[in-house]
Amino acid sequence: MTPRGAILQIAKMVGQDMARGALSRGAMDAGPMLAQAGATPDLVACLVSEATKKRPADRIVQACCFLLEAALTDLRIAGNGGDTTARAGLADACRAVETAVTANSLAPYVLMLIARAFAQAGLDPGPALKEATILGMEAGLPHDPTPPGPGELAGSLAPLAEALGQDPFAVHAELATTGAAFPSEHRAAMAAELATATIPAVRDAALGFLLDADPAPGSAVLEALVAQARRHPVPSRLVERLISIRPWLPSARQANLDAAIRALRANAAAPVPAPRIEVTKLLASLCDGAGSQSLFALLKTGRRFALASVLIKVDAGVADAWVRDDMPKREADGIIAQITDATEAVAVPISFVQVRLADALATNLSQRTPPPFGLLQVTEALGMGLLQPSEISPMALAAQLLAGLPPDKTGPNATRAAHADAADWPKLFETVGSWLKPERRSKRCFGL
Repeated sequence: MTPRGAILQIAKMVGQDMARGALSRGAMDAGPMLAQAGATPDLVACLVSEATKKRPADRIVQACCFLLEAALTDLRIAGNGGDTTARAGLADACRAVETAVTANSLAPYVLMLIARAFAQAGLDPGPALKEATILGMEAGLPHDPTPPGPGELAGSLAPLAEALGQDPFAVHAELATTGAAFPSEHRAAMAAELATATIPAVRDAALGFLLDADPAPGSAVLEALVAQARRHPVPSRLVERLISIRPWLPSARQANLDAAIRALRANAAAPVPAPRIEVTKLLASLCDGAGSQSLFALLKTGRRFALASVLIKVDAGVADAWVRDDMPKREADGIIAQITDATEAVAVPISFVQVRLADALATNLSQRTPPPFGLLQVTEALGMGLLQPSEISPMALAAQLLAGLPPDKTGPNATRAAHADAADWPKLFETVGSWLKPERRSKRCFGL
């Protein structure tokens, strides 16, 4: 069987899983497997071949895009960890996509699925894909389209907000990936209209564009919010969220935000008490060979539980953050057990989480890459308040951790014993083994 034929069979298998609504372990591993085999360009060719048929199978197209997202994610993570082969593979994959979208007339929905795969993988779709998407959408419009009236876009998102449980972070994630193929001015116009929505989850979702790598959508959101505040009181929580986001942005982008905060404060509603959340467990995975570490928090609200997670990368800062809520205790306990086993995670104090996040945010600032909007959801859930970026050296962090131990755990005898035990760490801990194998892919953290 040819590589493309084998990929088609994999796509069919993944498509069947997606139709059932439950992805198998094989489906989850297929994308990274193709990436590591150097077959991502073949995957793109298979996707284009199916998408350009007279009657393409949507299930296979969607499965190919799912595989593409997983392959791109694997290549990006490995490349960021220093794997030169992965970096070359990612470049080949991007060239294959660029060639495919310029040489073929792909349907707009296919182009948007490809752009979504790039966005979900943490990659820019690139100018060729963005241009092809806009041209494709314009070609499909009637010659004299009626422009949408004010509020129509935001109003049309009511079903999406309802389906996502009125969660602004989930709404933003959906909108950001869907709009990834649009040029800056289109995304700015979309973000501005979302900021004027009467649906709180949609309006608050617009705040996520403040953390966009492109400053234009965020500026449009601030202008829209200030204009609205002149006519209607704004929720105090919206102002609080702007204050929380401010330190995470470069100084050049803080001036507009400061002006907006002053204007919004002048017409802010009375504060609303936040729900009481209990942090029952905090875990940190071991750092893998690519310099990645995950932080996990188990939270309790009433009789239900939530899981918060943050992925930190040594050369990027906070790379991913999310909260999964409304879980029963049995499910929450099972996930924690699985996390501990899969990531070799250990219990940590809240002070460690704060220091690690502050240091990661300092890296985000130095790399001019704002953290994901989901970080705000995590810090709110943990009740951290204002989290300022603050770099800390590994030695200083180690000193802080050792300072809390009793003398018999840090004295000369304990140090000699620790050095002796370290020889067995690669055998005892799979993650430590990845430190010594730079040519291998680092183990990905649970759920990320």
